[in-house]
Amino acid sequence: MNKSNVSFRNRLLIWQYEYSDAVIGAAFFCAFALMKSIAIVELQANPVIATQRVMGVVEYVRVKPINPYGMVGHNLYYTYDVRLDDDNTRISVDDDVRRPHLVGSVVPIERQHGADTYRLLNG
Repeated sequence: MNKSNVSFRNRLLIWQYEYSDAVIGAAFFCAFALMKSIAIVELQANPVIATQRVMGVVEYVRVKPINPYGMVGHNLYYTYDVRLDDDNTRISVDDDVRRPHLVGSVVPIERQHGADTYRLLNG
């Protein structure tokens, strides 16, 4: 058998030219399969086991701008100190609502058991 006069570098270039599409396709397939498996692994149980609607009275309102360079009156974030009606507990609720609630107004709150968090309801 005769030895080929093609150098190793040229053989690699020929191999790259011949099989580059297959390698790219296999890489995309592996990346897609890996993304799907990561999504399945990241599924976690929701810590909220039950929700309860309670009412509370707003005692204090703080305004925090999300973007300090934004226009006045837009992109505002409100923090409310609320006294719950059922057990007279004072909680702090952070929420971005459509319209701010006044001090002394009665607001609906969703108590999330399991995560022990509160969410201000619009309505």
